[in-house]
Amino acid sequence: MPALTIPSGLQTRLCLLGDHIFPELAPSLKQFWPDREYCIVADENTWQAAGEKADRILKAAGLVAAPPVLYPAEPQLHADYQHVSKLLPQLRGKAALAVGSGTINDLVKRASFEAETGGYLCLATAPSVDGYTSAGAALTVNGFKCTMPCPAPLVILADNSVIGSAPMEMIAAGYADLAAKVVAGADWHIAAALGQHPFDATAWSLVQRDLRLWLAAPEKLKAREPLALQYLFTGLANTGFAMQHMQDSRPASGAEHLFSHVWEMRGIQCRGKEPSHGFKVAIGTLLSTALMLEIFQLPVEKIQRLSKAQALITPEERRMQVEEQLQGTAFLEPTLKIAMNKFLCGEALQQRRREISRVWPELVPKVLAQLLPFSELKQRFQCLGCPVEPEEIGMHRAELVDGVLAAAMIRQRYTILDLLFELGLLKPILEEVLRKDYFHFS
Repeated sequence: MPALTIPSGLQTRLCLLGDHIFPELAPSLKQFWPDREYCIVADENTWQAAGEKADRILKAAGLVAAPPVLYPAEPQLHADYQHVSKLLPQLRGKAALAVGSGTINDLVKRASFEAETGGYLCLATAPSVDGYTSAGAALTVNGFKCTMPCPAPLVILADNSVIGSAPMEMIAAGYADLAAKVVAGADWHIAAALGQHPFDATAWSLVQRDLRLWLAAPEKLKAREPLALQYLFTGLANTGFAMQHMQDSRPASGAEHLFSHVWEMRGIQCRGKEPSHGFKVAIGTLLSTALMLEIFQLPVEKIQRLSKAQALITPEERRMQVEEQLQGTAFLEPTLKIAMNKFLCGEALQQRRREISRVWPELVPKVLAQLLPFSELKQRFQCLGCPVEPEEIGMHRAELVDGVLAAAMIRQRYTILDLLFELGLLKPILEEVLRKDYFHFS
């Protein structure tokens, strides 16, 4: 059974993907949490997929079970911090066992940290997210989506029979989340060129070295071919290891995830249901690709002319823009602080624009070589049933525009959105994307 190679110094000690993983459950719990009751956290779907079998095997091995924490399948469970607070008394003193994917994993990750359980074991049920192996939990706190610090799981087990039987929608979501690393890498090129976030060779290699291989055959993933599923899970796991290594999510996310965070905080729905994280990221990845293709096709002289033609805004005007976007929401205050902290004006802005012009000739080929062609990316998503139009996740044109403007405000991380905003070209380039044939609205 293949044990994924874990870089030295990480919190995760064991990560197994294979055909007969369930027998590894009891030895893992006995090794890392000896003489403790175990507590399974799952929802009704993941309990049926793997939790019930895990519980039966562990009891047969003589381990003592605490009552499981089972969430209903409906309504959809959200990764809200209020669930973490309720989990704490149920996990204290126990060996915590998360059976699920994104939401379950993030809730148990943070709750086991606060409950001081000495880590937790994750039994993966779908190759749907990169958060399995990452440090930090993506949670909504008082309406604001943020990453709360906490260690990655100590042990991750993934059985091929379980992840291969996951709904195709979840497999597609995982593929979209992995494909997002293409544009996230381009965002990192931008940030590194401008001195905003230097490269880390280990983290870059973990994600980018084999990324094209992992993404190469969505049609094989659609057929649930074992090697394609292995590639997908390995890619997602390696991305998490890169985040652990850096203690930062830069290797995994850029502007495409900022779009997703905004849309999630605003509660977008399609046919009465919130789209999955991966499906929101799919649209975000296409949108980031389109923005990058539009701006990086322009010569530096035209960039300079277009920037000079845009009126400069004052700090007070920027504050008003943030308030216009987020007034009346729970995340206005934290966003206002972030947006104003990174806002440049006067000589600082002129210096940034000069630096952009200086690095442009070498940055353009790096970014364009990193990207997949828009049409190819779209075809890959369509092969798996991922959404490729904003309206497929419940977003109309005006909501898309507002989401882009808000996404440029909510994080300190430097992305294509910051570059465009500092050039004064965020709205013009977005308008160009919407004018062309990238997306269609009814």
